[in-house]
Amino acid sequence: MRFGDDLMHEEIYRLFIRESGQATCFSFVVMGAVVAGAALGGAIATMSPNIADPQAVVLVMMVVAGIVAYAYKLIRSRPALSPDDIRRLLPLLHLDDGEQAYIDTLLALGENPSLSEETAAQIARELSTLLDTYYELQNQLDGLREAMGTASEEERENLRKRLKETEDAEARAALEESLQLVEQRLKSQHALATYVQRMEAHLELILQTLKSLRESLARLKLAPEGLNEFDVEQLRQRLLELRQEAAAIENAAQEVLSGRLS
Repeated sequence: MRFGDDLMHEEIYRLFIRESGQATCFSFVVMGAVVAGAALGGAIATMSPNIADPQAVVLVMMVVAGIVAYAYKLIRSRPALSPDDIRRLLPLLHLDDGEQAYIDTLLALGENPSLSEETAAQIARELSTLLDTYYELQNQLDGLREAMGTASEEERENLRKRLKETEDAEARAALEESLQLVEQRLKSQHALATYVQRMEAHLELILQTLKSLRESLARLKLAPEGLNEFDVEQLRQRLLELRQEAAAIENAAQEVLSGRLS
């Protein structure tokens, strides 16, 4: 598999579309719809009281059909990209470290003549699934950070100090309840912090795995005789383990969150 093939194109465009969308195509469709509306309005304006102008109706249908067909072709068409073309596109995207490592690995995969088409396609599919796992971990990590809240030891100490200095019974009761709530928030925060650390560590592991694979592919390109040592099945197994480990962390974090809400 090389960059002229559909699967590799899907992977490259996947991040490009994720960051950039298809605003140009959308703008074209909108402008086309405006033109079509103007043409249709002109047709209606030229209608006789009882009978529409057949030529205007035909003209409108031709314009609309042409715009829709061209817009569809524009959206669906994907020009052949070389590795150098892709590298020139990369500065236009806002990629994080994991996405950059993913693209670099795909480039190394596409430029490696030592791997068979089937092997390269197999690795690309595994990498695509790993990227999905990377995104899922990122999303859940963001959710956990938000769920951790803003409770702090300083907040608890301030409440303890205020409680110690307060003599009014009702005020003390309110402060005691506030202190209990802060302590519950801190307890939940500490429980979630463990899974935040695990997710951050696993994201780093995925990043380092991608970088390691890219470097292995670069070495293989320079020394094709090392192909026998490049164990694709072992690589697939390792990528599978990474996804399973990520799923286990996500499930455990969900259980903690469910316990907080119950």
